Amino acid sequence: MNTDTTIHNTSNHPMEQKTAAFRYYVNRLISLPLTQIEKSKEWNNILNMAKNNGFSAEQITKIKKQISQKSKVHTHTNRTKTWATFTHYGGFMKGNTNIFKNSTIKTAYRTTNNIFNLLASEKHTSGRLSGIYRLTCNTCNQAYIGQTGRMINIRYKEHIRYIKTNNPQSAYALHIRNNRHEYGPQEETMQLVKTCTKGKNMKSWEQPGDHNILFDILQTITPRDNHRLLHT
Repeated sequence: MNTDTTIHNTSNHPMEQKTAAFRYYVNRLISLPLTQIEKSKEWNNILNMAKNNGFSAEQITKIKKQISQKSKVHTHTNRTKTWATFTHYGGFMKGNTNIFKNSTIKTAYRTTNNIFNLLASEKHTSGRLSGIYRLTCNTCNQAYIGQTGRMINIRYKEHIRYIKTNNPQSAYALHIRNNRHEYGPQEETMQLVKTCTKGKNMKSWEQPGDHNILFDILQTITPRDNHRLLHT
C-alpha cells in the first residue's frame, strides 16, 4: 500500500532523517531509465508529497540538485578511470608520474623488494643447467668430474643419496664413504665446468684422454686450488 506520509517538516527529528525519504525518491527518479514524461510525472508526485508533509518545493529542488551533481561526478569517474602501475625506484618517480596529475590516468607504485621477491630470489641459477660438472671433497680438496644431461642440482642430490646409501654407482660417493671425508652443500661443493646438452658434444668431453683438458679448465677457473681428478 503506497502512502505519501513521511516525517513531517515540523517534527523534532534531525533534518537528515526528515529528508531521507525524499532523497530516496529523488535518487530513484534519477537512476531509473524513465522517459521524460514519466520523469516529469514522478517529479510532480514528489513535490506534492513534500507539500503534504510541510516541505517547500525549494527544499526538494535543492536535494535533487545535490544528488544530480553527485551522480554525474560518480558516473564520470567510473567511466574514465584508468590505472597505470610504475615500478618505484626512488623519489624521481614521483616527478615523472606528476604528468598524469590532471589527466584521467591514475598512477600506482609497486616495488621489487617485497617479501615475495626476497623469499623467491634466484636459487643458484646454474643449478638448473646441464653439462660437465665438478664435485669437490671438502676434506682433501680432490675433484670428481662428471656429466649430466639433466639439471646439475638433481645430479648433486643423486650423489648425496649414493653417499647415504653407500651406493657404488658414484666414485665421488665411494671416495667420501671409504675415506670418511666430508662433503658440503651444492653451492660450495659443486661447480658447472662447461654448459652443454646430452649427446656427442658432451661425450667428447668425457672420452678418455680429455680429462687433462677438463683439468686445465678447472685450474683456469680456480688456479689457487690443488684439485686432483678422481674418476668420471
